[in-house]
Amino acid sequence: MTLKERFITAVSGGEPDIVPCSPLIHHRYANTVLGETDWRAVYEVHRRLGTVHHRGPIGLGCSWEAPPGYESRSEVVKREGTRVETRTWITTPKGTLTALDVSGMIPGDPITGKRVEPAIKRPEDWRIYADWLEQQAATAKPWTDTALEAYELMGDDGSPSCGLGCVFSELGAVRGMQDLIYDLYDCPELLEACAQPLMHIHRLLAEAFAGLPNEVCWIDICWATGAELSEEHMECWVLRDARQMIEAVHGKPEHYVGYYTLGRIKRYLPALVDSGIDFVETFEPNQGDLSLAEAKRLYGDKICLMGNFDCNVLVFGTVEQAREEARRCLREGMKDGAYVLVTADEVPANARWDNLRAMVEVCEEEGRYH
Repeated sequence: MTLKERFITAVSGGEPDIVPCSPLIHHRYANTVLGETDWRAVYEVHRRLGTVHHRGPIGLGCSWEAPPGYESRSEVVKREGTRVETRTWITTPKGTLTALDVSGMIPGDPITGKRVEPAIKRPEDWRIYADWLEQQAATAKPWTDTALEAYELMGDDGSPSCGLGCVFSELGAVRGMQDLIYDLYDCPELLEACAQPLMHIHRLLAEAFAGLPNEVCWIDICWATGAELSEEHMECWVLRDARQMIEAVHGKPEHYVGYYTLGRIKRYLPALVDSGIDFVETFEPNQGDLSLAEAKRLYGDKICLMGNFDCNVLVFGTVEQAREEARRCLREGMKDGAYVLVTADEVPANARWDNLRAMVEVCEEEGRYH
């Protein structure tokens, strides 16, 4: 089997010849290895490792026609060495929102950034943002050029999977997680005014993905699981949005969709599985509350599992410790197929190459089904 065939076989619930290996490489580690950060660099790192590309920075987006009075712009407002501060303005007839992002503050990991000033600073600001989103939704047109280009480049050597957002994560990005949690209780009607146009846009993106040859997409709900939402809030602000995307993706044969999660997910998994997805990742070994072995016992015949190699081992462990961590994952997850060996979060910028190679070698040596 090719790398891609192994991956798709596992995602679809089958048993490939060898367990697929797909560490979650993103732009930070690509920058460490190659000094470049785009999806091509991420794929090149996978190619050098001999691993299958999955969950790299390949997304879908929408263009839209901003009517008079609506504008978004960003500008670098301060530089100090490698540190860069970027101010963003969103303007509508109802008012202006501003956000401030900082990047380059960690010399050894210069791609890392942080939003230090959210766009939504008070509950009343949601009305401005809802107006902005409504205008986007009215004329949104998905673009898929990057996903198609990645599909053509990777061929049988990778899966150019595409990321989709969810309402909760997008609201958190403009409000900040702590204040968003307060707003879920204090002013849900204001959030609902934002949720409706976001869900429309997400549905358009999922339908656009279903029309692509790319086989796999993932819905990022890690902020929601990491925030440990109540089951009611998970249903309202995550799952109702996810279900419509899942329905759209599954509208075409041989298209698969799953969740990217972090943290304590045990109580959510029944609802996540029931929503109709094909896979769940990543079953964190340190911050989570469900071992890979238990997840396999409970859900291994229902969905593909991806995880849960400890990222700390990639940075601080020896090669032999990395090999043993890979063996543990295989022992817990590979039985009867429907398993992909994935890191439990993004590969750190300072991960050791030899430890990543050890993951691959163990899969090739001990992850064989036939």
